[in-house]
Amino acid sequence: MKDNRRFFRLDEISDVTPLTKGQLLDAIDNDKLTLCALIEGKSLGYFHEAKTLANVFDYKGVARLGLDVAKKLLNDGKATTSRVVVLEPDKIENWRSVESAYPNISTERFDHVKNFTKPECAVSAYVSIEQIDDWKGTLERTLLPKRKRSAEESREALNNLFQAIGGTKRQVIASQSIYLQAHQLRFDLVSVHKVFGLDTNQNALQSPPIVNTNDIEIHPLKIMINKVIIGNVEANARTIWNAIKRDHQTDAKQIDVDSLISNMNNDEIEWFGQQDTVRVTKYKTFQNLLSEVRKVKS
Repeated sequence: MKDNRRFFRLDEISDVTPLTKGQLLDAIDNDKLTLCALIEGKSLGYFHEAKTLANVFDYKGVARLGLDVAKKLLNDGKATTSRVVVLEPDKIENWRSVESAYPNISTERFDHVKNFTKPECAVSAYVSIEQIDDWKGTLERTLLPKRKRSAEESREALNNLFQAIGGTKRQVIASQSIYLQAHQLRFDLVSVHKVFGLDTNQNALQSPPIVNTNDIEIHPLKIMINKVIIGNVEANARTIWNAIKRDHQTDAKQIDVDSLISNMNNDEIEWFGQQDTVRVTKYKTFQNLLSEVRKVKS
């Protein structure tokens, strides 16, 4: 019977491709491929741009991991992450606004809070949004006086603080990390096909594997540039930039399919790199990337 799954356990690699598990792991070690994980979470937070919390939702499905998180999970058998890319949006449930999920709770830890319609493509998400007690400001003012206190005086001050404001705790929402274990790991068959140059038809199992990945592009912006110039080889840098920008502003993305770009204007692109870091590429650097792409193609 035909297996229509897209996501598989690592030990299944030889069942659905001509590759070995060793070849799969080697591609990950050399930063050619990352992995996914089967996750289940309540109150995940969708963000539209960097630190712009848009909506809250529940999800049980597969999500793409950052490369460093995937490597740690492979090596240590456990890892935490604060951001994933949800790959099965059809499994999103209980899509709701932040205000309805957390009424009368401060959202100051995020730059903006907006409300968007449920997406139909892969989306980036904070792993978990939780309501927490926020004592930070009050504690700093109470427990850090001008002169150094003894341990007994500090305990007394803390006790007085809790007695004074015990019934009026201030609450905020914040993003929390999720704990992952090795058994949750999955590989994305679509990504494997792209990295190893495999056929996607039913003859793929009989096709010889292409394991030389030296010419496989892994820079996210170069990959996006490649997608644009396939249809317009002579397009200039500004035209390609605007095409990517327009794609970023739509829900059904065809260029930035992994929703890596968090913000983009006429001068710079903010995008998520390895280890959940936000990177900034300015237009001049983008022009250099375009030149490198065209040099490879020539």
